[in-house]
Amino acid sequence: MGDISFGGLATGLPTEDLIAGLMKAESKPLDRLEKQKTNDATHLEAYEEYNDLLDELRESVSAMHLTSDVRTTDVKLSNEDTLSASSSGAATGSYNVAVTQLAQVQKNVTAGVSSQSEAMFSNGHLTINDTKIVFDGDKTNLDGMLEAINSVADKTGVTASIINDGKETDNYHLVFAGKDASTDFTISTDLKVKGAEGETVDFANTRTSVAQQSIAYVDGIEIQSNSNTLKGVVGGLTLNLNEVSKVISPADGDTPAVYATTVVELTANSDSLKEKIEGFVSAYNKAMDWIVSGYEYKAENDKKIDASSSDAEKEAAAGQKSKKLSNLLRGDPTLNKAKRELQSILGESADNSSKFNILSEIGIKTQRDGTLLVNKTKLDKALDENYGDVVTLFAGDASKDGLMDKLNSKLLEQTSATRGVYAEKKGHYKATGKRIDKQIANQKTQLESIEKRYRAQFTALELLVSKMNSQSSYISQYLTDSTSK
Repeated sequence: MGDISFGGLATGLPTEDLIAGLMKAESKPLDRLEKQKTNDATHLEAYEEYNDLLDELRESVSAMHLTSDVRTTDVKLSNEDTLSASSSGAATGSYNVAVTQLAQVQKNVTAGVSSQSEAMFSNGHLTINDTKIVFDGDKTNLDGMLEAINSVADKTGVTASIINDGKETDNYHLVFAGKDASTDFTISTDLKVKGAEGETVDFANTRTSVAQQSIAYVDGIEIQSNSNTLKGVVGGLTLNLNEVSKVISPADGDTPAVYATTVVELTANSDSLKEKIEGFVSAYNKAMDWIVSGYEYKAENDKKIDASSSDAEKEAAAGQKSKKLSNLLRGDPTLNKAKRELQSILGESADNSSKFNILSEIGIKTQRDGTLLVNKTKLDKALDENYGDVVTLFAGDASKDGLMDKLNSKLLEQTSATRGVYAEKKGHYKATGKRIDKQIANQKTQLESIEKRYRAQFTALELLVSKMNSQSSYISQYLTDSTSK
């Protein structure tokens, strides 16, 4: 049951108001703690917003720190029937390709049987190269054989599948296939199979294709592969061989056949690179603008937003909030250090094989507020006349990093989930928050005790005054009675 007090009945004092005033003074340490907690949470929100901007910047940078990402080339073929091609950072150039043989795996197909699941074979074995597979019991049907053969595929290099040719009888065939174009295999067996009339015949299989590698000539250089997809022949270029090239002149004695060539032409796609550069500049400026916007913040511009607010008002309020968060970090040494590190990288020389050493040489310069400004005419000229050098400036070469490599490494460091700016601040404020929560809890407990003490003191005062009033009344009555006698 709670304490019951009757404020000021005897003294006439505004007891509740007095206690409220006293408690307000006593609560100042608690108010400071709660204000600090709110302030810390807002500061952490500001660091989080800045971290989000750095993440956005890192995404644009990561799309430019590898040569294969920066160098975008278009592929044009003189004959799209013989082959197809794709580029992932391939250098510009032209190549003549002739295909003289396609890769294929060896395949053997068995004679047909009438059922896939019923037992159709005698007990026995099948040997693939030197691996012997025994068939008995539930393995004397096609399904059982399929499972047994595929269970040792890693050892034999041969897999099996079942094909239904659609005929009314003997329509199920077992197909053996080598794992790649370099796998040759032999099959021997003592298995017998039930014929259409119930007779027992040999379980025969026929080789339908031999294992052979693909053979192509790139600018006269012979290329052999286990696959019809050629990678690494030209850095960043993938060739998919579809068919053998047309024979222009057949072989004659010791004279080899002459095949038609397909011209593979790689041309620079400067528009794609320009788009990536502009995307990077936009993301970088967004981060720098956020830092600068804190200096523009004015508290009187803060407005409350509700359901009736227009989209324009909501957008303005969001921008104002962003400025407010940035304003909280004005002069923050951690933030200023991070900013200086990024600006330093963009201002230094690439020092690689590129004709260009710094961004300003291709039309990208740093302004006084830290943002970047693009001279589109100068950038277009650099891309048109020295595309490869622009690529190297950003992505580096075999021996030296490009500007985006360095920037990407620094951004990974700054946004690290364990050692980044936001991560460290989050850890700091989490530890501080726990300490403040504990202090707040202690303060509230103390305030409860203090309020009880004040109420007890005022109650005691009321009782004392009430008692004194009673005694005074008694004495007054006594004196009145005495004088009247």
